[in-house]
Formats: sequence, C-alpha cells, structure tokens
Amino acid sequence: MKRKKIVIIGITFLIILSLSIYYILNKEDKNTTLNLLEKQWIEKHKNTVIDIGVINDIPIFNYEGTGVFFDFLDNLEETIGLELNKVPFKYGDNSEVKYAFNVVDKISEDDILIYRDNYVIVTNEKHKYIDLNEIKGLVIGVLSSDLEQASIYLKNTSNNIFKPYDDVDTMFLEITKVQNSGETENETEETKEVNSIDAMLIPKTLYMDRILKREDLYIAYNVTEMSKSYVLTLGTEERLNNILSKFYDKWEKENFVDSFNKHFSDNYFTFKNINEKDVANFRSKRYIYGFVENPPYDIKIHDKLQGYNSAFLKEFAKLAEVEIVYEEFSNNNLMYESFNSNKIDLMLETNTNYKYKMDVYKTIPFYNNMLVVVSDMSNNLVVNSLNSLFDQELMVINNSEIANYLSQKQLKVKSYNNISELVKNIKKESIIVIDKEMYNYYASNKLNDHKVYYEEALPNDYGLVIRDIEENKIFATFLDFYLSFANNKDILNDSYYSLFNIDKKPIILKYLIVSLAVIIIGVSTYFITKTLRNEKDVKLKKIVSKEDKMKYIDQLTSLKNRAYLNDNIEVWDESEIYPQAVIVVDLNNIAYINDNYGHNEGDKVIKEAANILIQNQMENSDIIRTSGNEFLIYLVGYDEKAIVSYVRKLKKELKNISHNFGAAIGYSMIVDAIKTIDDAINEATLEMRDDKEAQEQEERK
Repeated sequence: MKRKKIVIIGITFLIILSLSIYYILNKEDKNTTLNLLEKQWIEKHKNTVIDIGVINDIPIFNYEGTGVFFDFLDNLEETIGLELNKVPFKYGDNSEVKYAFNVVDKISEDDILIYRDNYVIVTNEKHKYIDLNEIKGLVIGVLSSDLEQASIYLKNTSNNIFKPYDDVDTMFLEITKVQNSGETENETEETKEVNSIDAMLIPKTLYMDRILKREDLYIAYNVTEMSKSYVLTLGTEERLNNILSKFYDKWEKENFVDSFNKHFSDNYFTFKNINEKDVANFRSKRYIYGFVENPPYDIKIHDKLQGYNSAFLKEFAKLAEVEIVYEEFSNNNLMYESFNSNKIDLMLETNTNYKYKMDVYKTIPFYNNMLVVVSDMSNNLVVNSLNSLFDQELMVINNSEIANYLSQKQLKVKSYNNISELVKNIKKESIIVIDKEMYNYYASNKLNDHKVYYEEALPNDYGLVIRDIEENKIFATFLDFYLSFANNKDILNDSYYSLFNIDKKPIILKYLIVSLAVIIIGVSTYFITKTLRNEKDVKLKKIVSKEDKMKYIDQLTSLKNRAYLNDNIEVWDESEIYPQAVIVVDLNNIAYINDNYGHNEGDKVIKEAANILIQNQMENSDIIRTSGNEFLIYLVGYDEKAIVSYVRKLKKELKNISHNFGAAIGYSMIVDAIKTIDDAINEATLEMRDDKEAQEQEERK
C-alpha cells in the first residue's frame, strides 16, 4: 500500500514537473511573443547575419529602401536583436534568398500573408464604375497570364474586348489617348481600336507609382475578386519560422495600419512631386465638411458624426494626417449657401445640377444613386414609371438630386428639409420618393409598414464637391485618388454594420440602465449619509487639494504656469522617451495693445491665444504660460516633420486673434540625452526672436 502511494506521488510529481518545464519553456514574452527556446536560439545566432530578400520596387511596401515591410524588419531587428541583411531585387526577378518578400498568385504553407493587392480597371478618362455591369464597350488591356481569370470575373460586362499583352510596359504605352493631330485621313475607328486601349486590368498597389506619375490615368473600378498576394516566404529553419510568424502577427495588429497609412501618403506626395513645404501647408489647414443629417450618409449619434460619408472622411483624415471638422445644417439650401460663401470646404453633392458661384472640384462618385417610390403596403399602388405618378403629390427632400430630377419631369413634389422631417410627416396615403439607401436604413423601423413600388437609377451618382481654391488643391486631388483606390464596398459595409450596432441598441439595455440607476441611487444614499458625518474633514481635504492645484494654474488663462515648468524640468530631463520638442510662442505687440487699448484688451488677446493653443493641443503635450505674453509647449513622441506642421498650424491660427498681430514662434528638438530642456528652451527662444525680427522686417517693407 505504501509502495503504491509512493508511486502515485512520484507520478504526480513528474507530471507537475513536466508541466512546469513545458510552461517555462513555452511561456511567451509579452513584448516579443518569444518563448525561452526561441530566445535561446536568437542568443545563439546573434552574430549570424540572416539574409532576407526584398522586392524593392513595390509602392507602400518596399520602395527604394522604405515601406511597410522595411518597417517590420527594422522593428524585428530592434526588438529581438537579430541582424538582418536586406537583399534587394526587382519585381519579376527570382531571389536566390530562402527568406524573402514575394508576390505570388497562390499562397503556400511556407508563406506569411502580408497583403492582398486587388486588381483595378484603369482608364484614360476620369470615370468611376459603381457596378460591374456599367463597364461597357471598352478595349481592356490585360497581361496574358491574367487573361483566363479576367475572362471569368468580368464575363458579365457588355461588349468589352480583352487585348492580351506579354509585358506591362507596352500596355502603359498603348493606353495613351490617341491625339487628333496624330490621326490620318484614312484612319478608322477599327484602326484606333487595334492601336490603342481604353483601359487596362492591373494590380492596384503594384503599379501605383505608374498610375500617379501619369496625369491621364484613373482608377475606375476595383476588381476585388482578382488579387496578388504579398507574402514573406519562409525557409527551412523551423525555429526562425516560428519567430517570424509570431512576431509578424503581433506587429501587424499593433503597427500595420499606421505604417501603411504613412507610406501611402509619403508615396503619393513623392509620385505627384509635392514638396515638403506644400505638404506641411496641406496638413496645417483645418478642413470643414458640411452636412445635413440624412442617414445612412450622415447622422449624429451621441454628438458624433457617423454614417457612410464620415467613414470615408475619417479614414482619409487618418491616412493623410489632416484634420476634418464637421458642420451641421438643417437643410440643403443653407448648406449650399454656406458653401458658396466659402464657410465650408466640402460636402456631399446632393444636387449635381446646382449652379455654384465659384470653381469647384468634383470627386469621382462613390455611391450608386437609385431612387425608390415607397408607400404604405395597403395602398396597392401600380407604378410602371415615374410618369404614371403625374397626378400625385410626391414627398421628397428639398434641393436634392431626386427633387430636381422629378421637377424636370414636371411632377408635383412637396419638399422637406431632411429625411427625419419627411418621415415625421408621412400619412397612410403618402407617396415618398427617396434615395434607396435611406429607405433601406428606415425599412426595418419607421417604414416597416411600407414597401417599394418602383425603383429607378438616377442619371448622376453621388460624389463630394470641394471648393476649388489653391489651399484645397492637394486635399481635393489626394481625396479623389483615395476614393478611387479604396475598396468602397468594404468601407460601406463596415460603416453600415457599425451604424446599425450604435443606432439600434436593444430595448432591454434601457431596462438594464434603469435597474442599475435604482441600485446606484440606493447605494449612493447610504454613502452620502455616511459622508455627511465627516463633512468638516472632507471640506478641509478639498481646500488643501485645491490650494495644491492652484499653485500650478495661471489665473488669467487657466493654463499651467511657470511654477509647473520649474517643478517638471528635472523630470523631463530624466525621461528617456524621444523625440521630445519645446515650442516657444511669443504674442506680438501686447505692450502696444496695453498702452493704446488698455490692459483689459491685452488680457483679452492673451486669453484668445490661450484658447487657440488649447483647441489645437496635441496628445502627450503640456501648454504653459511662462510670462505675460509668452507660452511654452512641451511635447513627447513627435518627429520634426510633425512639429514643423504643428508650428505652421499654430502660426496660421494665431494670426486671427484680435488686432491681427499674430505671434512669433520657435522650436527645438530633443533626440537624445545630450540636450537638456533648458538648452532646448534657449534654442527655441532664439529661433522665436529670429522669427519676430523677420516679421518686423517684413512689416517695414
């Protein structure tokens, strides 16, 4: 019996020991995702240079030494300590290196998928196809290797001819428009068709540089069913394969989107020959988008703009590093008036026949514009065409594409400011003519007892319209390209799903909230009673806390004061997070304002400036009023490019304070422990004084 117990104890001990060893060996480090065995492998191979093949001519991912894949490799080296030798080669060449970034048609079990690059139809005229069946009568160039797939996925298009090519260079040459001056008297349409193509079917990202460098090429349609896969092909070393797979999974979740966005915009500016100064100006402006609340295109939920349009604009703002703010209007008339008065920069063009008082830039359309005739299910309408409604009053949204279209057909309409107002006024006998997407949004709730009796495509699809002024030029063309590049259907589907989940909360949630509120009230009553017994002690603590806080607050502006700066300089000097930056802002001519308009006016200008700094404050920063007319901003985590853009933005905003004297600004970067905060303040102050002197010289001219 004793022997049996000893055996059981021994087996149990061995199991526990085995599990413990297994756990220790396989426990993953949170920062690197690596376990002990993998770390040992890395330590053993630290002095071994590992070759990684990199195709070096793919925009965004690997282009002339920078890109998403380079960011991944750099982070891999920095985090886990492996030494990598990046061996460049061109797309189409074969790499002799086992581990390599490759472009493949089909992924193997030895590949880590990095990106799927879908094909696009590129045309020599600005156009956007919303649906596949809109693509008609084109001669489409396609690589011979892609011809079979193209014939399958585009078989439903009408009267299109595929022209196969052995190389992409010839295809890009032949898509050039045939100029009239080059035509001969005997040239026929048939001859032109043989000698040139109207469009080509190519991978989107792979040839992004060629598309952007040409002014006559446009992405007209995303063929998401056809794609090339960008992969990291693994070799024969199993431990290294595991390290790369696990580390890439972590890196992708944390860094891929930011890296992709950065290199997308950098490549765009490079390929379009846009210099750094123009990029900084483009990013320093705040762009205003005007909207009327018409879901699912635009809807405010919890004071935040949601819907299709904001989904596109938010994604673009993130990618381009610009600020887009939103201004709501009660109806289309007011929005268009504001646009004509230069108060907003862009809006959804809900009426393509509107006469603008200025030059405008119209983006490609990205919504399929369909109208539906809707009425109560019990009405049993028969609608064979819109003309059959000639004797009916039709409910529409004012100054919209649909209202204009029906008016042109001389149909009787009753207009409402927006869809919400229209829905509130529906009666049983009402006939509504609205956008199909709007109907779909309301079909399951406010229009659930209605049905569609007729639908028709409108002649023009929806796009954005932008004021065509110099300061909007880069914004307009970049946004236009983004809208053609993005997979619109994916964004719309994600947006609608998000909108549905935000806007259609289950009713049970209300009951849960009420129940929770009752519990909170009961518990709160108990604690309030208990707290009142110690009221004097609490008040004393509050006074002490308030006095402690007031020590660091500037009374005029509510910003932090010099005492806060003095008590934090040492802490900031000890920080090892780089880069850091110090910006010094000095308001111009405050003494002059005090002498001529009084100190109250001077204080007013200082408070205005403080409010502008607060409104434009960046994350991980402190704003301090260091003296009468001087402010200091301390920032962490921003490179010099971002700081320059921020300084430009502040300068522009501060020009608008009362009396329009503006401010002089200087900055200094801290990239290592050598430069102290005091050094940076002195350097920024000197630059600020140089700026002030330059402004004064400019005024004297």
